[in-house]
Parts: sequence; C-alpha cells; structure tokens
Amino acid sequence: MDMRCWAVMGLLAFAASAEAAPSLSCQLQSGQFKVGGGGKPRVSAFIWATGHGSTTPTGPIRTRIGRIDPVEGRDYKRAIKLDGKPVLLPPDAQSVIGFGKVYDFKDAIALAYLGEREEDSSARPSQIVIVINKAGSVIDSDVLPGTSLNPGKHCLLID
Repeated sequence: MDMRCWAVMGLLAFAASAEAAPSLSCQLQSGQFKVGGGGKPRVSAFIWATGHGSTTPTGPIRTRIGRIDPVEGRDYKRAIKLDGKPVLLPPDAQSVIGFGKVYDFKDAIALAYLGEREEDSSARPSQIVIVINKAGSVIDSDVLPGTSLNPGKHCLLID
C-alpha cells in the first residue's frame, strides 16, 4: 500500500474511534465516567432557582472538593464559586441555573443541571453537564440544547 492509502485508513480509524466514545451525560448515566480514581460517585440533587414559589432553593452544595455556591452573574445568569473562588464556565454552559444533580467523585465533581441559555426558552432549558476539579477548573462539559428536538447521542440526566 502506498502512503495515501495508509493515511486514509488512519483517518477512518480515528473517525470511528471518536464516534464510539459516549457523551459525558451518557457516561455519567451508565456509571462509565471515572475521574481521579474516584470510583462510584455520591449523587445528590440541588435547586438554585425555581419558576414558582412552591419549591425552596437548597443553597450551597457541600462536596468532597469543597463548597459550591451559586452567585449572581451578568445578565441574570448564575455563576459558580468553589470555596469562594469563581469557577470559569465555558461559554456554552453559561445560563440561569435552575436545578440538577451533583455527582461527587473524590477528586472532582460533575454538575448536571437544567439551565436557560440565551437561545433557550424557560419551557425548554438546556441540559448542561460540567466537570470541575479540585483546583476549580472545568475539565469537561456537555450541552444538550433546549432547542434540540432529539437528544441524539446525549442521555437525559435531569427529570
């Protein structure tokens, strides 16, 4: 085989392996997601904002990497702090954070939440998943847009 044939075969193998990897939301749902040797996570729910007064916000989340606090950000969006220090969220994860789940792995956490982004409506928020390490850095993220009619390769984590 000549070099071009090997290059094409390599690209095809790379594309096939990239498609085989499940999304972050599906890895969390199936228990495949691992970070920092943390084994099975502790999972709990949180509520930071509600559309009506019948539910009380739960406030800060205590995790093994520290205390996660919701704070007001720009344009009514929520920001997140870890032990009082701001966590820089990826642009597609910036939203009004309603409620969700925290997956507490020993050395990192995954926040899966419904968030209303600029392109969403309150009736159809996005499902956003972010993974935060002990240093307060977002090391992975996954967004299922609220405008999407089909979850595709994403898994629904929030009821």
